[in-house]
Amino acid sequence: MDVKTKLLAGTIRQLRARRERVVRLIAKIHAKIHGHIDDHDLERYHLGVVKEEAELAALEEHLLWCGPCVDRTEAASQYVDTVRAAACDRAEYSPW
Repeated sequence: MDVKTKLLAGTIRQLRARRERVVRLIAKIHAKIHGHIDDHDLERYHLGVVKEEAELAALEEHLLWCGPCVDRTEAASQYVDTVRAAACDRAEYSPW
């Protein structure tokens, strides 16, 4: 690698690390302002579609100390699992 490529690669790593810190900070501020995780994010968490590491860390950190959100997470999990089961049952018995 030439010097410019190495410098560019280093800059990209620094920007990614900075972005992660900013996303984590925004998630913490959002949680403090709103107090709780919304239902849509709880469903996304249960489905495993939260891919951004900072967002996932913020959700899990919030769930460590917030009892009401843990209860709602369990309810969201049951809801998602029930909908999945119903969809599978319907597909299994579909005449198509």
